[in-house]
Amino acid sequence: MFLSVVCLGLLGGLGLATVLLTTGQMTPFRWYLLGAVHAGVVAACVQMLYVAFIAQDRHALQHLRGAWGEENTRDELRRAKRKGLIWGWVDSINLKAGDLDHLVVTRRGGLVTIDSKWRTSTDPQQTVDMARDARRAKIRAEGVSKSVLASTRGSRHRARTNPLVVRPVVVLWGAAQHEVPEGAVVDGIEFVSGRRLVTWLAQLDGDPVSKHAGRDALTRFKEFRASAWDTTDSRHAKV
Repeated sequence: MFLSVVCLGLLGGLGLATVLLTTGQMTPFRWYLLGAVHAGVVAACVQMLYVAFIAQDRHALQHLRGAWGEENTRDELRRAKRKGLIWGWVDSINLKAGDLDHLVVTRRGGLVTIDSKWRTSTDPQQTVDMARDARRAKIRAEGVSKSVLASTRGSRHRARTNPLVVRPVVVLWGAAQHEVPEGAVVDGIEFVSGRRLVTWLAQLDGDPVSKHAGRDALTRFKEFRASAWDTTDSRHAKV
C-alpha cells in the first residue's frame, strides 16, 4: 500500500513537471531536462519495486547479501594484488559437490580458499555452520588442486607443478565483521573481518609460489572453471 502511494505520488509529480516544462517555448535545454526528469522518476519507481521484492523474499535477500559479500571480497583481492601479496584469484568455481567462492594464488601462502559471508549478526551455531562450510570448501579446493596442478601439460619433459597447500578462511562482511576478533579460529578454521583481509594476506608466511608457478596455476584454474561451466550448461540443456 505504501509503495503504491509513493509510486502514484512520483507519477503525479512527473505529470506536473511535464506540464511545467512544456509550457512556453521548448528549448534544447528544456527537452534535455524533461528527458532527465522522466528517466529519473522511472528509475526511482523500478528501484523501489526491486527493493520491495527483495525485502519480501527471504531467499532473494540472502542471495543479494551473498553477492555483496563476494563483490566486497573481490575489491579487497584487487587491493592485495596491487600490493603484490597475491598473483591473482579465480571466482565462482562450480563443482558437483558445491562451489568455491574465491580460490586465491598467493605469493607466500600457497592457495587460499575464501568463503565470503554477509551477516548482520552471528550466533554460535551459525559460526559452527560457517566453519563446516569452509572445511568442505577446503576439501573441494584440494581436489581441484590435485587434479589440475599435478597433471602434466604439454611435453612429457615439462616439469610438474606440485599441488599447493590449501588454506581455508571465512571472510565476514556486514555488521558482524566488527565482532570478529583478530586471530579468530573456530574448529580449526580462521575467521577474518572483511576490512582486515588485505592485512591477513600480508601476514601469510608459508608455501611460497614463484611467478611462473603462480601464473601457470591461475591459467589452469581458469581453464578448469571454464570447463566446469561448459559441463553445467550441457546438463541444463539436456533437462
